[in-house]
Amino acid sequence: MVYTDGIHLTADSIDELYKYASKVGLNPNWIDFMGRNIHPHFDICGHVRKRVLADINVQKVTCREIVRLCKKNFRLPENESLVKDMVAKEPTLSQKLQLPSEADFERMFDNIFKRTGIKRSKH
Repeated sequence: MVYTDGIHLTADSIDELYKYASKVGLNPNWIDFMGRNIHPHFDICGHVRKRVLADINVQKVTCREIVRLCKKNFRLPENESLVKDMVAKEPTLSQKLQLPSEADFERMFDNIFKRTGIKRSKH
């Protein structure tokens, strides 16, 4: 099942989330794994938001429910055997999780400094 609170998009599994994101035109690299715990979701706005909200197959929930679903569905493994179980269930998970490139980080920092008005010293 895919869920939204009108701002965030998540699902019961990573595969389901990626499939639906692709269907509505979201770049898979835009997935957000926020914070200390894994809370995979996409932030949605504009025409994508309208498509998602109009889709009768997407469950509309509250923001609190989005967090609860993420905690339930994407809890970090607590020990080594649970890590092995997770990898056995989703062997391609590590291949799907693309780390940002150095250029991505540079762009991100440039945007932060631009928005805050702080001059960035380049070494």
